[in-house]
Amino acid sequence: MKDDKMINDTYRKLIYFFENKIKVHFKDKDKIFYNGLIIDLNEEKMTLVLQERMKGTIPILLELIDTNSISEFKEVGE
Repeated sequence: MKDDKMINDTYRKLIYFFENKIKVHFKDKDKIFYNGLIIDLNEEKMTLVLQERMKGTIPILLELIDTNSISEFKEVGE
């Protein structure tokens, strides 16, 4: 179950940003970038709700996130 492990790894990386209220940067499997604050992270449903800085509030499935792209989001000049 490689996919289950990857989704679990994604959750484990994102929980740090969620619990510490740190803005996160990541891209999805289609190479679309997202930047913002995670306002909900649900382990059971494997979803997150992101307050994305340009797109507003959006739900995202963890399976669509490129796990290796997850990092802290920094505004230009920070």
